[in-house]
Amino acid sequence: MALLDTRGATALTMRNIAETLGCTQASLYRHVRNREELVTLLVDRALSVASSVPPDEADWVEKAAWSARLFREHLRRHPGVASLLRGTERLGPNSLAGMQYSLELFIGAGLSPRLASAAASSLATFILGSVHLNLGLDRSDPEESRHLRLLYRSRDPAALPLLVQHADTLAEVTSDDEFEVGLNALLTGFRALIQNADIARG
Repeated sequence: MALLDTRGATALTMRNIAETLGCTQASLYRHVRNREELVTLLVDRALSVASSVPPDEADWVEKAAWSARLFREHLRRHPGVASLLRGTERLGPNSLAGMQYSLELFIGAGLSPRLASAAASSLATFILGSVHLNLGLDRSDPEESRHLRLLYRSRDPAALPLLVQHADTLAEVTSDDEFEVGLNALLTGFRALIQNADIARG
């Protein structure tokens, strides 16, 4: 993880990993078959944060939001992990524990197992997408906002009238704003699914 954080995903070669650990490449191959397996294990270990327990007094919406924010912040602190997520890591032990937690949360809230699985996956996809989209950007940086404001204002108002008209407001929207709006929309949608299921059963 230290190698990934400091040098990025391209540095995760068997040679570099062996040097970092102070061992030979042959020693690594006694524990893993190849780099792909080692990376899968690394990512799964990094995803163990998904199993963190939210406050007991929270309801399912608050727990889902708490876990989503925690997972996003973890990925933002370790952007190399986000760049390695491809889907195969879902089969690792920590990922399976995270899936179990999500299923318990959404099935307990009233979704069918099928919808609970889809809801958990869509939430994870949203979190990962929001992190990927903002890698290398700091939308809270005043300089970033200033540049965006100048860019929007400089456009042709006949072609892009809303960008020009609302340049100041648009430039102030941060990645946190985007994330919270999307998270709220998803959870509101999940709540509607549960309510509709209750109506259908009633």
